[in-house]
Amino acid sequence: MRRFLVSPQHRPLRLYLLGLALIFVGAWAMAASGSMLPMALGASAGLMLNVPLLRQLVQRGSRSQRTRREL
Repeated sequence: MRRFLVSPQHRPLRLYLLGLALIFVGAWAMAASGSMLPMALGASAGLMLNVPLLRQLVQRGSRSQRTRREL
C-alpha cells in the first residue's frame, strides 16, 4: 500500500486525499469557531486539489475511447 501512495503516477490521488482532509479540518474549525470562513477555505482548497484527479480520469477515458474506435 505504501508503494501505491508514493508513486508519482498516483500524485493526483494524494492531492485529492489532502483536499478531503482540508475539508474535514475546515468543518471542525467551523464547529469550533462558529465562523463559516474555515469551511469555505477548506472547501475551496478541496475543490482545487480535485482538479488533477479529474484531469487524469478524463485522459484515461479519452484514451479508452480512441482504442475502441481503432478496433
